[in-house]
Amino acid sequence: MRSLAFASIKGGVGKTTLAAHVAAALADAGRRTLLLDLDPQGHASLLAGVDPAHDAFCTADAFGLRPRARLQDVILPTARTQLFVAPATSRMASLERDLFRWGHRLQALPRAMQALAEPFDALVMDTPPQLNAFSEAALAACDLMVVPLPAMAHALQGLGEIRSAWLDVNEGRGAAVAVVNLWDRRTTATNAAVEEAFAELEMPLARSRVLRAEALNQAGLGFALVFDYAPTSEVATCLRELAEELWRRAGRRSAQ
Repeated sequence: MRSLAFASIKGGVGKTTLAAHVAAALADAGRRTLLLDLDPQGHASLLAGVDPAHDAFCTADAFGLRPRARLQDVILPTARTQLFVAPATSRMASLERDLFRWGHRLQALPRAMQALAEPFDALVMDTPPQLNAFSEAALAACDLMVVPLPAMAHALQGLGEIRSAWLDVNEGRGAAVAVVNLWDRRTTATNAAVEEAFAELEMPLARSRVLRAEALNQAGLGFALVFDYAPTSEVATCLRELAEELWRRAGRRSAQ
């Protein structure tokens, strides 16, 4: 199984949008994929077509010393045959405090995955826009940390902090990559400044760039994927290309 963790401590960078679309693209390509939602806002779950009740099982219920549920019991199917979701709910905000106090929280994910009845080809994790027990658990276990960088002012804000956290908990088991998001070909002056900033990155930059697109915005307003709203759009093609690139990068680590 290849695992990807989408992470950032800066909100509004497109982390959740990219995570949900990459998971769906991998599933559409025939890979059995689990989207693990670790953000209490639960937007990745909604984009994938899952809207659990507040008191339903959520991902965090499968974590900790005495899990409330098996991960197998948390996972829900979606309209995509190969895409499954371990959903988030708002009550995960309080469950995070319990996990943080647990001395083995970095092992929460591997322990939960051991109970799965069937294997997955890909694990895609959407983490909260902050450093907490959930994000640390994901960063510790992932083959590839994916950091979205918006093509705008202060694009690199928070990059050093999330990279340092990943280095602390992952201990060299995985790799990291930055992804340029919200790229607008029309803003030439901004693009020039952003390119200069990107040249100083301390981590590799993905070849695939995701365009700023109204089709993506409109799909998101209805908690839908652009693959369903505008499947032939340029941004849909960008996202499929990104998914394939990240799949290859994660594979290079999981094979080691």
